[in-house]
Amino acid sequence: MAHLSESITVNASRETIWSLLTTPAKILQWFVGLDTVNASADYPAVGSYIEGAYKVMGIELKAKQTVTAMTPGEMIHYQLEGIVSGAQNWDVTPAGDGLQITVTMDYTMSGGVLGRVAEPAVHQVNLANAKKSLENIKQLAEN
Repeated sequence: MAHLSESITVNASRETIWSLLTTPAKILQWFVGLDTVNASADYPAVGSYIEGAYKVMGIELKAKQTVTAMTPGEMIHYQLEGIVSGAQNWDVTPAGDGLQITVTMDYTMSGGVLGRVAEPAVHQVNLANAKKSLENIKQLAEN
């Protein structure tokens, strides 16, 4: 199972950050590699979902993320389903004069032997994309 955890401190309100994390059109602005986002009508409520397609190393991966826990302005946690399965969590906590946004993922790739072989390379791309996505959130939130 692959694991990643990245954080960034942002000088913006919880409302601004929450809007970026949970508005499908805004997610497309900051989530690196994401091509499409479709959400259920009740998103981001617990049990709702968001579906998307993103590219890693030129391969389109489709995923469904079901909200497993959510506190507005503080955290949204997902169960991942698709070629990548596991959990993705977004947490917003106080940090000095700002707020820290942390994304963590624990996941495995399906696809048998091919998936296991590709997982380390995909993980490196996911790690780089997580860092850049957090930087994008910071830029959008602070401007």
